[in-house]
Amino acid sequence: MRLYLIRHAESENNAKPEAERVEDPAITTRGHLQADCLGRWLQTLSIDCLLTSPFRRTLQTTRYATDRTGQSAEIWTDVFERGGCYRGWGNNIQGGIGCNRDQIIEHLPGALVPAGIDTEGWWNGRPPESDAAALTRAQQVTQKFVDRFGNSNDSVVAIIHAEFKRHLLAEMLHGQADAEQFGPLCNVGITLLEHDARGWRLQWLNSVSHLPADQITGAKG
Repeated sequence: MRLYLIRHAESENNAKPEAERVEDPAITTRGHLQADCLGRWLQTLSIDCLLTSPFRRTLQTTRYATDRTGQSAEIWTDVFERGGCYRGWGNNIQGGIGCNRDQIIEHLPGALVPAGIDTEGWWNGRPPESDAAALTRAQQVTQKFVDRFGNSNDSVVAIIHAEFKRHLLAEMLHGQADAEQFGPLCNVGITLLEHDARGWRLQWLNSVSHLPADQITGAKG
C-alpha cells in the first residue's frame, strides 16, 4: 500500500485567532486555490481509494480531487480532527452537530456516505473527544488501513486533519519518531508512507512542492 496522508486546504479557522474559531468552518479563498493545486497534482496518480472525513473543510478540499480525478470519495467517520466537532473556547465548550447526509452530498457529490449518517449531523452534539480517545482512535484507524489494504499495491489518498495526521504518524512509526518532532503540517501538505510485510516506512513528509510559494499556509504553528 502507498498511503498519501494530506491535510485539508486552509480553513476559515486556520486564518483566525483560536478564540474566534467555529465548529465546522469552510475553506478560505486561498484554500480553494490550494485545493485546486492539490487536485491537479492528484491527477498524476492512479488512485485506488480516496477517503476523507465528514468535516466541511475536508469535503470541500476533496471535491477538487474528485472533480480532477473522477474518483469517488469515501467518508470515513473515524478520521476526524482531534477533539471532534465542537464550539466554544476555554471552559465553555459544547459538542457541535456536523454535516448531515444531504449536506455531505451537497459538498461532495457522489460520496459514499456511511449508513449511520442520516438527517442528523454526523457528530450530533456529542461531547468533545478526549486526548486519550484520539490516541486510541489513531491506533484503530492505523489497523483499519492495514486490515483493508494490507500488503497490496493500492494507492490510497486520505484527506484529513493536521493533529490527527500527527497521531497517525506517531502510531505508524511507533518507536522511530515522536509526533512532536514532525513540526508544522502545512495545508494540503502531502505525506507518503508505504506499508508491506515489513511494516510502515515514511517516504515523504509534508511536501508542498505542488503549491506556489504564496499559497503555502500552516507552516507556522
